[in-house]
Amino acid sequence: MGRVAIFAPCFVDQLWPQAGQAAVRLIEALGHEVELADAVCCGQVFGNSGDEKQAEELSRRWLRSHRTFDRVLVLGASCTGYIRARADRPGIEDFCEWMLREGPARFPRSVARRVAVHHSCASQRETHSAGALRELLRRVPDLEVQEPTRVDECCGFGGSFSAGFPELSVRMGQDKLAELQAAGPVEAVVSADCSCLLHLRGVHRGDLRFEHIAELLWEASS
Repeated sequence: MGRVAIFAPCFVDQLWPQAGQAAVRLIEALGHEVELADAVCCGQVFGNSGDEKQAEELSRRWLRSHRTFDRVLVLGASCTGYIRARADRPGIEDFCEWMLREGPARFPRSVARRVAVHHSCASQRETHSAGALRELLRRVPDLEVQEPTRVDECCGFGGSFSAGFPELSVRMGQDKLAELQAAGPVEAVVSADCSCLLHLRGVHRGDLRFEHIAELLWEASS
């Protein structure tokens, strides 16, 4: 049906490859040809740290690496927002936004469990793709979704913030986990940003599962 490039941010590429694998399977199942460009950092980590020179250099490299693709799906709202702010070109899409438009109105397989959903700060303030994540979860049969009262509360990762202020970052993560489970026990936490998931999983002490939305949607598809 079409040629689609997918960009797996550093956290996905290095630490959560199953999210990228699930996304590729989903896109291919919809009849599209998936291509991957060179694994080039978008520069966000340096931008967050105040190293604008290095951030700009990496952003230019990322844009050169993806210049031949009309459409690039990014597996993470924070990288999507960062790239869009620096790319004077259309076609940079958040994965959830694209899946909402191109995916099925109802996924075929039941996923009978209760999950808490975490919306990253970037998905609420930069890409505004939190609504797409909510709607995708509604399309999964038998999935019970629990949202926190304080949807806008940060998980505490914040890129270089977690390295510069580790004790505060951990406490924020603990508070976020408590908020996610305040309305009742859940089996898993689902998000569209692996950076948040990695942070929350590292803070958590227990048997909660942590899933990228692509993993859950592939389970509901296969």
